[in-house]
Amino acid sequence: MTFEQAMKFISSFTKSGTPVKTLDRIAGLLNQVGNPQKNLKFIHIAGTNGKGSVAEYLTNILINSGYQTGTLTSPYIKHYQDRIRINGQDIPEKILCELCEGLQATVTGTDYSQFEITMVIAFLYFVRKNADVVVLETGIGGLLDATNIIEKPLVSVLTSVSKDHMEILGDTIEKIAYQKAGIIKNGCPAVISLDNKGEKIFRKTAEQKHSPVFQPERKAVFVYDTALTGNEFFYHDICYHTKMGGEHQVDNAVTVLETVNVLRNQNFKIPEDAVRKALAETTVPGRIQILQEHPLVILDGGHNPDGTRALSDLLKGDRGGNYIGICGMTGAKDADTASGNLAPVFSKVFCVDGFAPNALPKEQLAEYFRKHHANAEISDLKDALPNALAIAETSGNPVVICGSLYLASWYLNQR
Repeated sequence: MTFEQAMKFISSFTKSGTPVKTLDRIAGLLNQVGNPQKNLKFIHIAGTNGKGSVAEYLTNILINSGYQTGTLTSPYIKHYQDRIRINGQDIPEKILCELCEGLQATVTGTDYSQFEITMVIAFLYFVRKNADVVVLETGIGGLLDATNIIEKPLVSVLTSVSKDHMEILGDTIEKIAYQKAGIIKNGCPAVISLDNKGEKIFRKTAEQKHSPVFQPERKAVFVYDTALTGNEFFYHDICYHTKMGGEHQVDNAVTVLETVNVLRNQNFKIPEDAVRKALAETTVPGRIQILQEHPLVILDGGHNPDGTRALSDLLKGDRGGNYIGICGMTGAKDADTASGNLAPVFSKVFCVDGFAPNALPKEQLAEYFRKHHANAEISDLKDALPNALAIAETSGNPVVICGSLYLASWYLNQR
């Protein structure tokens, strides 16, 4: 099977598959290939914002500590293979083709989702590579997410909860948190992030499942400095640095520190130097990513209210506003609230579409920005960055590309 044939096989399944009310479908699929998940150890991560960063921090900490570490994230950023990695390296095309060929010959039924097929490929790959531990990020939600088929995670990590994917998870924070809480398993420890809107639901679920709960202490956190280029903070009087900017990355980092302590209590040998190095060096494509410095161009894939608010807060604190924006969103997101969060930091914003099949029409996005008193202009996708850079050259104001991970992916693939 060629790589093109492998991608055609994966694409032959729909994005979401037929609707599910149980995990029976993924259980049946995994059973057809020998239940590879039963031979793996998992750190399971769910949340609306922050789970990607937490996954990367933990991945690099474990790699630095000498563990063969598998990582499954979603969606991909530059290409399909980057969501399945061992020790930070994408799954090779040759092995992906071999695994797809085996699945095509083995799997019966067509109701599966692309995510389910991808997860099975990842599990088979991780077993083949003798992974010591797998950092596993949920797709959407938790309770009925395909990843929740795993039985006894080393730890379940719950990052921040906000309103996103409401058509699937529910229209309130409580309903969304209930779905995320589904990854908490009987007797398995759970870590809850700081100031988590779902904390009450998470703690209630953990109590019902006799799961010990760990959470960072807000009073033990002191942020010494925060900027686009990173943070310096103290946790329990110990100084740490993150390369990723924004105070929300401090919250992610202390969630990781608590998770590390849980792993240490399970006999994982994780040196403090491995932790410091990972926090100081980890970056995630499309998360407050600096594409170039002269003029400054920043790329961020935050797309829901909390994500765009975190970006806006960081931009306000760094330069007080006056950025030139390029923004595109998908139709499934709360574009009104997101544009309201971002409008105050943009002296001008170019609204785009065409980066994804479900992109919100640029005319509609521009109307949202104008509602919030922004100077918004519609633009062809290919013209937006040259136009923004031309303004940046004369004004000295930085450019910010934001609104969707799919938009971030589009720009990264143009480089």
